[in-house]
Amino acid sequence: MDFDFDEIINNLKKNNYKLIGSGSCRNVYDLGNGYVVKVAKDIRGILQNETEHSIYQTCKSDFFAEIAAASENHKYLIMVKAKKITDIRTVLRYYKVHSISDLIKRPLFAEDIESKKIGSSDLKRASSWGMVNDVPLLIDYGLNQSTYNKYYRFKFFKKFKGLNYTS
Repeated sequence: MDFDFDEIINNLKKNNYKLIGSGSCRNVYDLGNGYVVKVAKDIRGILQNETEHSIYQTCKSDFFAEIAAASENHKYLIMVKAKKITDIRTVLRYYKVHSISDLIKRPLFAEDIESKKIGSSDLKRASSWGMVNDVPLLIDYGLNQSTYNKYYRFKFFKKFKGLNYTS
């Protein structure tokens, strides 16, 4: 599927998309076509979008939700829409493991986690997972060790300049 980022930006400006999620550096809007757009609020969001895009393109395991497109500047990231998971036990039951640590030990997943330096603490949060076609997949995996060290470690109260809807 092709995505027209100019059209998406215009619809964002007109508030034509429903806001379905918000984090410290990104907002998530429902595009109404089975996909969402993650919009960076600041430089941290851009880096997280870029990280997710890179991980999805190079991952070896099947645990990551599909990234359909990203804008050239990574301010906008299109991901398959997932149903909310509110209890991490949903993930554990589906994959027949006792803990996220057990899941992370699966060979291809372990290789992805290690090579991409994805922190296990985010993987333990139910909000990082979503159901796509009745399969729990990671939907929030942009905060790796590099991003954390650059923007979060020891800078918890720093204010970052917000971004406007521009291409």
